[in-house]
Amino acid sequence: MLPAKYRLRRRGDVANVLSKGRKTPAGAVVIHSIPANQPPTQFAFVVSKKVGNSVVRHRVTRVLRHIVAEQATSFNPPQQIVVRALSKASQIPTEVIKADFVAAVAKVNAYAN
Repeated sequence: MLPAKYRLRRRGDVANVLSKGRKTPAGAVVIHSIPANQPPTQFAFVVSKKVGNSVVRHRVTRVLRHIVAEQATSFNPPQQIVVRALSKASQIPTEVIKADFVAAVAKVNAYAN
């Protein structure tokens, strides 16, 4: 589970990250990021109906949340992150999604520094 302090909660904040943030595609996910005013890095998830029905979308969200919980402290400097799942995310094994996310994290950290 992703602790509450790592969640990006307000709709306006998520919309701001999606519209003004840097887009980093990586396989089955796209990471939108902007620098945060203060630590810690905060996350939100976007899984559209193109991914599948409700059961499939929630499964993909749980997988992404688990992956992010492991990587939450790896962003330096702190960021506001929106993780968007692409339609192929429901058909890809968890290990591949994790590898895609880790690669995207490396790209985001390279941009930020």
